[in-house]
Amino acid sequence: MRIFKNRGDIYFSKSNKEKSTEQKILIIALAVIIVFTIIFVLALSIKNDFSAKKFFEPENLKITSRNVSDNADEAEIPEVSGKRNFITLVHKDNELLFTALVQVDMDNKSYKAALLKAATEIDGNNLNEIFKSSGAENVKKAIDTYIGTDFDYYISMESADFEEFFNELGSINYPILNDIKYRKNDSPVTYSLKINSGEQNIDGKYFINLIRYYLDAENSSSQASELLLASLSQQLNSENAQISEKLFREFVSLSDTNISVRDFSLAGDRLSVIGNDLVAKGVYNAQAGYDGNRLTDDSLKKIKGYFVK
Repeated sequence: MRIFKNRGDIYFSKSNKEKSTEQKILIIALAVIIVFTIIFVLALSIKNDFSAKKFFEPENLKITSRNVSDNADEAEIPEVSGKRNFITLVHKDNELLFTALVQVDMDNKSYKAALLKAATEIDGNNLNEIFKSSGAENVKKAIDTYIGTDFDYYISMESADFEEFFNELGSINYPILNDIKYRKNDSPVTYSLKINSGEQNIDGKYFINLIRYYLDAENSSSQASELLLASLSQQLNSENAQISEKLFREFVSLSDTNISVRDFSLAGDRLSVIGNDLVAKGVYNAQAGYDGNRLTDDSLKKIKGYFVK
């Protein structure tokens, strides 16, 4: 049976047998073509990655996403500047144990530190005598005049309160160069220290006793300052920055200080930078050198150079 009159006419067989055979041949041929086409397309897809995800995904998607993330991190770090000087006095039973001088330098994102003995002489009086007779604020004034620079804040803490707050911030890891076994009896506030060499976990009590040991037994303000700088670098971190308000309340309750709630509020941006682990911070050891109980002239000039604003 012919259904078209032009070239390419299609014929259907009049008999059912012929019709069935032709249909089978056509179906088989169509199946072969489909299978071949599928195999061909799969091969090209594997070789050239013609997936729908790849087709719609921009070529630089990962790079763009990374750059956006980096920019977001940078946007979270505010611009800060200025320098703040702190004096911390740690004492027990009205006896001064040591005095820590610290500068937080936001211009250069760094910490500077020096440790002074309680027996450090200033104009005929030592720091311990000044502290016992007239308190922490007058120690600050005496150091301001002696060094020739201004310390913004003073912090005075009983050793037990200092230990408590130190532990609240978290212990630190610090390398001890040699085994230490020491006991100081010739002092109104005796103490003993036993610690092995190697990387050690330092809590508040060990921190105080190590500072005293470096100043008293080793006569090394430099080693004491290194330990203080390690605590600043490790404890002023992002974890503590997230709970800074809680920590500040505890700090105020445990210390005698001229740092006010307003000072804390105004320091919000600086605290966010200090506590940001993505911000690299430098450390500088303004070591105090002694001739007896007096700072040497060179040491005094060096400390002034570090803490001047």
